[in-house]
Amino acid sequence: MDARFAHSPAEAAKVQLVQFGILSPDEIRQMSVAVIEHAETMEKGKPKPGGLSDPRLGTIDRRTKCETCMAGMAECPGHFGHLELAKPMFHIGFIKTVLSIMRCVCFNCSKILADEDEDEVSFPFKTCTCALSI
Repeated sequence: MDARFAHSPAEAAKVQLVQFGILSPDEIRQMSVAVIEHAETMEKGKPKPGGLSDPRLGTIDRRTKCETCMAGMAECPGHFGHLELAKPMFHIGFIKTVLSIMRCVCFNCSKILADEDEDEVSFPFKTCTCALSI
């Protein structure tokens, strides 16, 4: 066992499930401790409140404490902040998935174009008859 971690008498449990997902905008706002309103990081030599280095997000200086958890730099895990965008945006990492989902649906009548009998979605999709009648 690693010398940095003392032996724990707690019973070890097997991991049953690990689930990954995307936080909704409301969940992000609820977890957030600061609204980022300024692009500046510092003001008069100190982290600017509402800026990218807001003191509520954690500290980058050994001499100061985090304003959220009051822990020092080594103990503070860091905290979420958020900023409000002027328009909705797509995350570039999800564009390919979103496009493939959109291609599964007929543009004209919203019918599912994927074969319902198959377990996996495969290209090319079947064509919809509604497009021929218009």
